Amino acid sequence: MTQAAQTIYKYLSPEQVAQAKEQSTLLDVRSPIEFESEHIEGALNIPLQELEGRLEDIPRGKDLVMICRSGKRAERGAYALMCKGMEPKVMTGGVLAWQKAGLKLVEGKKMLPIERQIQLIVGVGVLTGVLLGAFVNPWFLILPGFFGAGLTFAGLSGTCALGLLLIKAPWNQLPGECSSSDSSNKPKGGCCP
Repeated sequence: MTQAAQTIYKYLSPEQVAQAKEQSTLLDVRSPIEFESEHIEGALNIPLQELEGRLEDIPRGKDLVMICRSGKRAERGAYALMCKGMEPKVMTGGVLAWQKAGLKLVEGKKMLPIERQIQLIVGVGVLTGVLLGAFVNPWFLILPGFFGAGLTFAGLSGTCALGLLLIKAPWNQLPGECSSSDSSNKPKGGCCP
């Protein structure tokens, strides 16, 4: 953590958060899939990319503690909320530090986050295309070019077609979600890392 960051937010250790949990609103800014896999009991899930559009969903009157996997997204969320006049705190080390401290998490269905699924698919596609292009036929080099073009488009537009497709995949559906014809409860977003 940098000196500048220390003056912006107040940081709390996982043990401090556990002690003050009843007097605090714990706001987890990870994706719904990450949250469903494991989260701190009583935490509210509002993904970072939806945070500014869902300010009315954040309870007032208690200390607000930002949480994510390692602390980085929580810092970004805290900064965004500070710009809206709130005074959030950040739990250092995120859920990983909470686990390391031996504190209990609510465990749900284990799912690989969309971002990691994208990384795996793109990595395997590029590696396969390069190997086939080098050892079988140079035309297979089109495959890594395809993935490179997709990543370039995602970076320029902020929209990842692969991420949007993966969100709709049956293995990425959260328990109790509606059918594909009703997308109102589906996780939003999906962008390449």
